[in-house]
Amino acid sequence: MQSAGAGRPETRAQAVQRAAANAGITGVPVQAAPAKPAAGAMESATSPAEPSDAPPANRLSGTEIEELARRLLDPVSRLIRADLRRGRERSGRLHDGRR
Repeated sequence: MQSAGAGRPETRAQAVQRAAANAGITGVPVQAAPAKPAAGAMESATSPAEPSDAPPANRLSGTEIEELARRLLDPVSRLIRADLRRGRERSGRLHDGRR
């Protein structure tokens, strides 16, 4: 029988299916994960002797946050502008039309 093409013999793909027992699907016990306690409850239980009015060492003050925001503004805005420019170039518009 030569229905696959001129001069080509018919080929049949052999279907291969693994048995479910060999696939690793069966025999796996399903267990519910234990509930995690709330983060606030964990912190209060682990360090009750620590005074709450003292700021932790890894906390930033308001002025440090402002300084960080000022330092990050230029690099982040540069990255956003470059990404917008690449998007316009991909779509075929080199200018955004607003300027």
